[in-house]
Amino acid sequence: MAKILVSLIILLLSNTVSAKVSPDNQQLLEQELTPFGAVRAGNDGLIPGWKDKTAFIENQQPLYLINGQNYTEYKDNLSTGQIALFERYPESFQMPVYPSQRTFTAPGDVFENTYKNALTANLNSDESGFIHALAGIPFPVPQSALEVYFNHIGRWRGRQVKNTASDAVILKNGKYSLITRKSVVRFDSYNQGNESVNFISLVSRVTAPASKSGNGVLVLEPLDQLNNVRSAWLWDKGRRRTIRAPNIAYDTPIQIADSLRTADDTDLVNGSPDRFNWELLEKREIYIPYNNEKLSNKKLKYKGLLQKHHINPEYTRYELHRVWVIRATLKKEWRHVYSRRDFYLDEDSWQVVIADQYDKAGDIWRVSLSYPKLFADLPGIFPVINVFHDLQKQQYTVMGLQNARRTKNEFNGDPVKDSLFTPSGLKRFVN
Repeated sequence: MAKILVSLIILLLSNTVSAKVSPDNQQLLEQELTPFGAVRAGNDGLIPGWKDKTAFIENQQPLYLINGQNYTEYKDNLSTGQIALFERYPESFQMPVYPSQRTFTAPGDVFENTYKNALTANLNSDESGFIHALAGIPFPVPQSALEVYFNHIGRWRGRQVKNTASDAVILKNGKYSLITRKSVVRFDSYNQGNESVNFISLVSRVTAPASKSGNGVLVLEPLDQLNNVRSAWLWDKGRRRTIRAPNIAYDTPIQIADSLRTADDTDLVNGSPDRFNWELLEKREIYIPYNNEKLSNKKLKYKGLLQKHHINPEYTRYELHRVWVIRATLKKEWRHVYSRRDFYLDEDSWQVVIADQYDKAGDIWRVSLSYPKLFADLPGIFPVINVFHDLQKQQYTVMGLQNARRTKNEFNGDPVKDSLFTPSGLKRFVN
């Protein structure tokens, strides 16, 4: 059945010249596919069919454990980066595999808008953004790698989120340092009626360690970052003033992450796609991080989680899911620390869950993994943490740790006002 549905998707693509689908074919989207364009049916009893509002089943035991001794038996369902992690850390890297649960969902208006986008949305003329799309997935039946890419950028992850979370840098010897921030993020494209022209607005202040506490940042993110650059301001606690920050984009190293990731590694990938040639590869079934409830347990101590080379596999959960695979190869006329980037997107949520990054010699260098779970109050899938591994340095960095705090992601509440996302709003936020 799944093969038939994939064939129908291909038929859809071959009969259209743009991202739009015909009204007749939209019926296929409504019946054979999920509201977001994933194959609704299951596959061979391993991947279940999708049903809206599927509750997560807790207290399950792993079906089996993939490790450095048996990973070759499962290589057809692993990314190149995952294989590299097994080969680099054969005695410690493991993947506990659990029964697959397709828990992704979203509000009804997001479903409805996604249906409408299938008829109207297009990439813009520079292929650096999309147009004629409502607050939903822009391309539920994508025809190109860039349409898949912008589905990740425009995916449903709430209208806003407030949290206090820590980022960690873990050295080769296992020692780590933390930096903690309080942040407010508004996903402007999902907030109809606000006056913002931005795609994402963010304000954040450092709360620990004491040496960095009091510094803050404001970021206004456009959708089209080729023609409209990201705007940012910093609050300098020493001079007690707001200063305009330089444009941080592409492969600018992130200093607070010990340069273990780049600006366009955030969220596993972001920003303008113009420096790479993009290719849509085959859809695959891959073991991906999913439904990672254990990683959000408030009783979990960082000492037990943040081990040498990678997080403790005991607290991770992998499931077999269908993923879209897209490849970005650096254009000859541009420079970037990555010569190639392969991205694996969960077919239900359109979130990039694996990013394999290659150095200038063409060797696998960095492997990024997103560990999402279902947040029922969102409702939808949202990362618990994102982990960025540098195989050459044998170090890694983690974003989004909240275990040591009583706070959690707050997706609801009063809408955040536009005035917060201004230089004067940043000043008020940090003081």
